[in-house]
Amino acid sequence: MKKLLLPIGQRDYETTQGRIGNLVKLLSKTFRVELITNSKEVCDDLNQKLGPDHPMIVTFVEPKFLPLTFDYRDNLAKIFVQYTHDLCLPKTDLEIWKTAAFDDFWGHISTCAFPEIQTVDADVVMFPLMSHDDAPWEETDIFYTTLLFMAKEAGIKVVGYQLYPVFNGVKLMPQLMDAIIVRKEFERDFHITMGIAPEKIHLLTEEKDIYSLSTIEDTYKNHIYNSQIEISRDELGVVVCNHGKLRPQIIEIFKALEESKIPVVLFLLKRDFVIRELQENEIIKDLFFDPIRKIGCRFYLVEQPSLVPIAMTSDVVIAPTYVVPLEFAARYGINAWVYNRCYDPLPDVNGVSFKNRLEDLTASLKKVYEEKRKKVGVVDILNRCVRTFHEVEK
Repeated sequence: MKKLLLPIGQRDYETTQGRIGNLVKLLSKTFRVELITNSKEVCDDLNQKLGPDHPMIVTFVEPKFLPLTFDYRDNLAKIFVQYTHDLCLPKTDLEIWKTAAFDDFWGHISTCAFPEIQTVDADVVMFPLMSHDDAPWEETDIFYTTLLFMAKEAGIKVVGYQLYPVFNGVKLMPQLMDAIIVRKEFERDFHITMGIAPEKIHLLTEEKDIYSLSTIEDTYKNHIYNSQIEISRDELGVVVCNHGKLRPQIIEIFKALEESKIPVVLFLLKRDFVIRELQENEIIKDLFFDPIRKIGCRFYLVEQPSLVPIAMTSDVVIAPTYVVPLEFAARYGINAWVYNRCYDPLPDVNGVSFKNRLEDLTASLKKVYEEKRKKVGVVDILNRCVRTFHEVEK
C-alpha cells in the first residue's frame, strides 16, 4: 500500500469547515495516510473526529522562531544577489535584486522554521494550492514550502489540489506540481493557459470529493457523508417514492430494476397514507415485497423525515407522478424521473424527466450506472498518478 502525506494548515482546514477530513477518511481505505499540520487545533479536531481506532496518523509539528541579526540579514541579501544577479523583470533590463534586495528585503526574510521536519517519507505528497487573496499565515507558508522543497529534493511526487479561486493562485506553485486536481473545467482551462501541460491536470467528477474541497458549505450536501448506509461505486442507489393509488406503476419500476441486472441499493419512501382499514406498511408487504425480492438488492423502507439524507447519497429518485422529492433531487443534480405509462411524452420540467415506456426506464438505469462507474474521484486520480510516476521511473 502506497503512503500518502497530506500537509494542511489551519486556514485551509477551516476554509472547508473540516470537510477535508471526510476526504482523508476515504483516502485511508486505499493509501497509508499521514496528515501533518502546524496547527494544534487542527490536530485535536481531526483526532476527535477520526476516533482512537482509525488507522490514519495525524502529526503536529510546532514552528520555531530563530533570532535575526543585521549581519545575518546582510549575508542573506548577498546570497540573494548572487543567485538572482542575471534575472530581470519581464520585458525590461531591470534586475530583480535591485528591487528586492535593497528595497524591502526584510519582507523576504522569515525567522520561522520547522526543525522537526528532517525528511519526507511518502510516495506522494498532496498540497493545497496557495492563493494570494486567501494567503496562509507566514508559519503555514514556511510549513508548506519546507515540505515541498524536501519532497522535490527527494524525488517524491507532489500533487496539488485547487481549493481557492483559481484566478488568484500563487503562480509558481502549480508549476512545481507533478499533477494538479481541479473541480471545474474552467479551472483546468486556466492552468493550461498559464502553461501547465494538459496531461498533468485532472478533473474531479465525483460529487462527494468535489464538496470535500469546496469552500462553500451546504447543509443538505453534508448528508452525502452518510456512513450508516454506504453505497459503493459499483452499486446504484435508487429511491422509489410510494403512492397511494399508482401501485401498478410502482411494481413496474421494480420490474425495470430487476431487468436492468444492476447491483442496486433500493429505498422505498413511505408516504404515510391509509386505504380504508389498510395501513401503508401492510400494502407494501402484500404487494411489493415479492417484486423487490426478485431484484436481489439491499432494501430499506424509509420514513419521510429521512428523505434528505437518503436522497443525497442516492443516484436516482423515481416516482409514478410529479412529487416534491423529485424537485429536491433535481436541484442537487440527482437523476429525477417520473415513470407512468399512462402519461403522454412530456418535456423535462425543472430538471425532472418523464418516461412512459418500461424499456426506456430500464435503459436509463443502465446508462446512469455506467456513468457512475466512470466518475473520477481523488482516489482514482492518485492511483493513476502513482502508476504513471512508477512507469516513468522505470
